[in-house]
Amino acid sequence: MTTRIPTTADMIGLAEAIVTEGFDAHRIAIAELVTTARQRGVRPVLIDVVADEASPTVARLRALGRVITALSAAPVERLEPTRALVGAAA
Repeated sequence: MTTRIPTTADMIGLAEAIVTEGFDAHRIAIAELVTTARQRGVRPVLIDVVADEASPTVARLRALGRVITALSAAPVERLEPTRALVGAAA
């Protein structure tokens, strides 16, 4: 089973929400993003930091930015519409 890549706008919205509300408020959306990133071959060390609740927030935010950049750089034909990540956590 392949998870769809969320739009860049969705991922940026998630990142902004995390900055405002914290990682804990968006656990489901983060788990979905982590799954997608693993399936798409994003560097495992970045994914591990994003997923690690014990990592410092600043490290998780930096890694999240790199994961979003990697997913956003995927070829256009691989991108498919998906529901907004921020709404997934609600």
